[in-house]
Amino acid sequence: EIHWFPATSQQSFQVSKTEVKPVKFRRPRHGKITVFLRDSQGKPIWGKVTIHGIYPTPTPHFQPVNPRLTGRNWETFKNSCFPPPEGLTIELPPGGYLITASRGPEYSLVSEIIEVVEETSTNLSFTLKKVVDSSGWISLDPHLHTLNSDGQVTIEERIKSVIAEGIQVAIATDHNYITDYRPALNKLGLTNQLTVISGNEITHGGLIHYNSYPLNPQPNLPLMGAIDATKNRVSELFAASRRQAPQGIIQVNHPRSGSIGYFNTHHLDPKNGEAVSEDFDFSFDVMEGMNGPFPRPNNAQAIKDWLNFLNKGYYYPLVGSSDAHTIDRGEPGYSRTYVAYKGQPFPQLDLQKLLLNLKKGHSFITNGPFLHFRVNEKAIPGDLITDQDGQVKIEVKIQRAPWVEVNKIVVIANGQKIRQSSLNFTRDQLSTTFATNLTITKDTYLVVEVSGERSLFPVVQRLSRSGQAEKAALPYAITNPVFIDFDGNGRFDPPYPGSLKKIPRLKSISNKKTKNKAKY
Repeated sequence: EIHWFPATSQQSFQVSKTEVKPVKFRRPRHGKITVFLRDSQGKPIWGKVTIHGIYPTPTPHFQPVNPRLTGRNWETFKNSCFPPPEGLTIELPPGGYLITASRGPEYSLVSEIIEVVEETSTNLSFTLKKVVDSSGWISLDPHLHTLNSDGQVTIEERIKSVIAEGIQVAIATDHNYITDYRPALNKLGLTNQLTVISGNEITHGGLIHYNSYPLNPQPNLPLMGAIDATKNRVSELFAASRRQAPQGIIQVNHPRSGSIGYFNTHHLDPKNGEAVSEDFDFSFDVMEGMNGPFPRPNNAQAIKDWLNFLNKGYYYPLVGSSDAHTIDRGEPGYSRTYVAYKGQPFPQLDLQKLLLNLKKGHSFITNGPFLHFRVNEKAIPGDLITDQDGQVKIEVKIQRAPWVEVNKIVVIANGQKIRQSSLNFTRDQLSTTFATNLTITKDTYLVVEVSGERSLFPVVQRLSRSGQAEKAALPYAITNPVFIDFDGNGRFDPPYPGSLKKIPRLKSISNKKTKNKAKY
């Protein structure tokens, strides 16, 4: 079977062990479409074009990059592309197609159904409107992969993909390798579109996956200077990362992801966070609350763990990331982190200032909805304020692109849901404000989360594996906490202070076996 990319055109032939005969192949005739993306001012803009075949036309599979060289065959699914400012010409087999243009959750989405006829050319121009006011915030994806580890895309394609999703800062985190995006970014001439940071996902199977950044790539050293990841204790790995980058950030990744999730391998009590293995190291800086676009189930448990930590006085700001290994069905930017930042992102972003705000939790995480959360009109996530009269005003401005449905908001105080309300957006309404007043009688932290019930498809093409909403890529966002000092002692006193009970770490890391043996 021969695949003529886009691989919707196939030809089959038979071979014989004894007979040799010539076989002639003729490349199928295609039609052409040329796609242009413009902003509301008519200026060229980077974005993503996704193509789906309309039955009986198959969905195209665009040609992979060096499938033999990577040793991974080709990308499992690849039906998106990224038109440059001068436009992009795409060859497609004849048939009917749904063409969708997008640029991440701050922009509108435009779709058009067309028929491609062989030996013809069609020009398509899409206007993408910025509908979310994100001023004062920087979008960041702190977990990305390329061919330098187990990703399936080149550095150049990764750069184009994150720009096309509206990401402003991309952190390279290949496994046990320090990847440098800068040469490719300069070669592409896109330094005015993206800021890049080098990092490393330190990967020890059965123990932990975590990111360390920012790092300086060392071309003269093995693995570009990545630390030795074969150490047998997390404390040894963290110490090595601290020596390499004393002011850097250690980010625990997908903490509830099977046998590679740190909280699973070290038996953190999933119910109340009361116990953990005796060799659990608490000295990380931030943790993933959203890894990928799915709010549940693993990410929901990670956020529950995070609230349990907060209740005991351990503060690890949440980050959202994509952990993208591909382009499609693993899109970068879903999820992402918005970090508070005053100033322009390009060309001179103050990385030290940005990462300090990330470390303090002046941020929120999302796969689509955009939040402006204020307490007493001034405090933002990550702030500590004093309020001794006990009267607290909460205000949340929720913004969305038309394709991101949001219909519920929840206010969490000291780990408990204290307010829930429906958000009744009209079809064309893109923002709304939720306000409420609270009376507190002790130190309190406040968190806001919003959610929706409509899938993010086709921008996010990872479908629910079960077909149920429980495992679908539904809109979700959650803020880091605002801390309120009620007693005026200048600090936040957690509601349930105290250390976690230490238990032996079992050799088995199976969730089933852990449940039977670990005593919380």
